[in-house]
Amino acid sequence: MKLNSILLLAVVLVPTLCHADCPQNAAIANQFINGYIKYNNAVYQQKTKQTALEWLQKNKTVTPHFTQSYQQLVVQAEKEDPELGLDFDPILDAQDYPEQGMKIASCDKQSGFVTLAGKAKEWKNFKVVINVLDKRVDGAGVINIPKDKQASR
Repeated sequence: MKLNSILLLAVVLVPTLCHADCPQNAAIANQFINGYIKYNNAVYQQKTKQTALEWLQKNKTVTPHFTQSYQQLVVQAEKEDPELGLDFDPILDAQDYPEQGMKIASCDKQSGFVTLAGKAKEWKNFKVVINVLDKRVDGAGVINIPKDKQASR
């Protein structure tokens, strides 16, 4: 009887705990991507010479795994095409992005993946998927996000 009570309690509480993480994960994802967009805007306005890798290395909201995966992707692309490297931003999974920022569109309670959408009306259909692990970003765009979970393009 005691075991049944414990199992029932676990079945009731576990989904609640996952659900409780969704808003927090969404806020972390939103903060990260809007910080990244602010960084990109500064690059294009020539207000910083910091590389994206340097920005990620200094960013406390990303996992080391995320930074390493980003670096590996960029290095591999530069080996394959030294002139062009990547022809898109792997974090945003795009060449262009909503300069005004993004907002939370949804959070999948089961997987923990957060989908963000452009704030501006003309960017509302632009989406990026982010994975937050232990209160830090571990995946975004094409980095550490399975193909079937990435935003459609």
